[in-house]
Amino acid sequence: MRFPRNRNRRRLGTHGASPTKNQIIIGRFSRRTILVGAIATVPAVGAATAAPQQVPVSDPLVDAMAAYHAWMADFMAIPEGQITRDNEEALVTATYGPAHDRLWHECPPATSLRGVAEAIRYTLRENCILCSPAENTLESALAFLVREHGL
Repeated sequence: MRFPRNRNRRRLGTHGASPTKNQIIIGRFSRRTILVGAIATVPAVGAATAAPQQVPVSDPLVDAMAAYHAWMADFMAIPEGQITRDNEEALVTATYGPAHDRLWHECPPATSLRGVAEAIRYTLRENCILCSPAENTLESALAFLVREHGL
């Protein structure tokens, strides 16, 4: 007995018998059927492998650097003609000075990889590889890597 011609199924048996449960039907399959089946399994697989959502943790070093950059932006917004030798120190104290001093004298620890990245960015952005605040932020970043990752 022969199968009627069907583009989704072809005869497998060598003796003209119907395919059995253990035989694989070889032939042209609808791509749509295969894709629908594959797509239907994606949410189940994705749910099983999805990483748990992490709650963002505040990093004291990132916070200190963000404050420094915000205050530095305020200082840089002052027109050049308004900054004189007489008032420069007062303007620095009123803007970025305290945040800069914190990075220099009381540099907070990095508690995340973001803190490490920000320390490196700060050092490169400020062009101060050999200045105390840059050294302190890099030491804080290195301490995190040693503490958390044994590097």
